[in-house]
Amino acid sequence: MPLPSLRLLSPLALPTLVLACAPGSEGETTSIFTGPSTSLTTTLSGSETGDSASGDGDGDPATGDGDGEASGDGDGDTGGIKLDTLPAETTADDGPSDENCDFVDLLFVIDNSVSMGGYQAALALAFPQFANTLVAALPSGVNVHVGVTSSEMGFASSGLTSINNGVCTFEGDGMPSDNFYVTPDQQDTGKNGAQGRLFDPGGGQHYFNFNTDDLGQLAALEAWFSSAAAIGTGGSNIEMTLAPAGWAFDAANDPTNAGFVRDEGAVLVVFFMTDEPDQTPVMIGNQTGGQFVLDQVAGAKAGCGGLECVIGGGFLEASACEDQPLDEFLAGMPEPAQVAPLPDDNLPPQQAADQMNQLLADTLADAIATKCDEIPPVG
Repeated sequence: MPLPSLRLLSPLALPTLVLACAPGSEGETTSIFTGPSTSLTTTLSGSETGDSASGDGDGDPATGDGDGEASGDGDGDTGGIKLDTLPAETTADDGPSDENCDFVDLLFVIDNSVSMGGYQAALALAFPQFANTLVAALPSGVNVHVGVTSSEMGFASSGLTSINNGVCTFEGDGMPSDNFYVTPDQQDTGKNGAQGRLFDPGGGQHYFNFNTDDLGQLAALEAWFSSAAAIGTGGSNIEMTLAPAGWAFDAANDPTNAGFVRDEGAVLVVFFMTDEPDQTPVMIGNQTGGQFVLDQVAGAKAGCGGLECVIGGGFLEASACEDQPLDEFLAGMPEPAQVAPLPDDNLPPQQAADQMNQLLADTLADAIATKCDEIPPVG
């Protein structure tokens, strides 16, 4: 079904909820679309929703860590960025030009908790159509990097969420969620794809590099991304979706990430996929968490023009938690965030993938090409 523009509803006054569930229990979440100009809300199962708890998930590819979460994300909608309008489709110059960008860097931040396996499979199925559309939209000869990282900073085997009138607090393994903000400059956990490190799906290839004028590389790209998108479901139950997006560009992660991001002459796309509220600390030092990551990303693009060279977006679940750091980050982008709701998790994978491409192939690819036309080449 075509995905119309989304508008926000007024915030709901919610009672205090304490969310914890035994493994396997889930709250029901339903996306409601009505009319030609659609609103997105979520309904709560009764007055409570399930969040994360300890359970067995797929192990981390590097560590064999099989701890997972049972996530029944039934939080009601309303705060933050909350699925703003999709930008109108644009038309980019398909022909070669010496006035457009030289590079495009695509960073996917994928939630690797136990509830995400189906979404990861759908994203892998959606990617070939997106990649082919992007190559057709970009000028010939543009070099593209594609990388994937996870939502894990520090590992928690269980989680609990409390909601009081839209204000959410999180705990993992009985400790405040901030305890799991473990940064790679202070402690490298060594986990593949954690703390902003680019995920290696095998063979030591932490990101894929290809040129838009070499169509013979597309099959290899699609195979690589299919493996990388399956980043696993044994990640932390404290899901700091935003935080890794900033640390992906820090020198502490150079052993895996060096060379991925280009500054001048390059479009950077930071794209998130999660079915839980962002649990990045609300304050990092003397800054809000969202602003801290905005500054990290802008610093990586200082020569190009900072955030003017960055596109943000994602597939997100509507949440009762207001003003989370990820909301602040996406709202801080000069360009409108390319955001859509996650498909219904009961859809067959290919149908979910087709729905994802209503944003990826139909909108995001053109937005990237348009931004490429605005960025001058190096030199």
